[in-house]
Amino acid sequence: MAFIKKKNNETKKNGTAEHTLNTPQELIDFAKKHCIELCPLDVSALTKLLNIKMRLEPLKGDDSGCLYKDKKTNEWIMLINSQHHQNRQRFTIAHELGHFIKHSGQNDFFKDEVFFRNNESNIIEVEANKFASELLMPKETFESFVQNNSQIVSEIAQYFGVSAMAVRIRAQQLGYKGHNL
Repeated sequence: MAFIKKKNNETKKNGTAEHTLNTPQELIDFAKKHCIELCPLDVSALTKLLNIKMRLEPLKGDDSGCLYKDKKTNEWIMLINSQHHQNRQRFTIAHELGHFIKHSGQNDFFKDEVFFRNNESNIIEVEANKFASELLMPKETFESFVQNNSQIVSEIAQYFGVSAMAVRIRAQQLGYKGHNL
């Protein structure tokens, strides 16, 4: 009897090298290895490195973005709402990267109509938000900044290139309490 090894769906190709990326930290390490700016993380360069074609376009209503696999070319396409604030765009890109890393083996279309979702949302959306938060605001870097630089939400948000709401949610995830941190 022969055994056939099942392909890991989370293996991503970059040029001729193959990389297995499963966590935000592995993606950060991948970015570091390829000399991508880490703080704030250059999510656009990371998207290119992962061979995802990104387009900034005006999207309808509150649509933040979407990620899909083109059926004709087999390429992954990421659409980001060009009408949203740059910080919101960055979080949406990181969110879509979360879908790419965590969920592209199961689905080939992701549409994000609401920026922040509560825990009652679809589990893959919650996972993509958590992934984005950890990617843009890694625990060690976040805690170091709070301890050594500032506990003011707006200053933390500026440092990481995210919204104040994203900082508050990340702080809550890390166990911080209070209006400011």
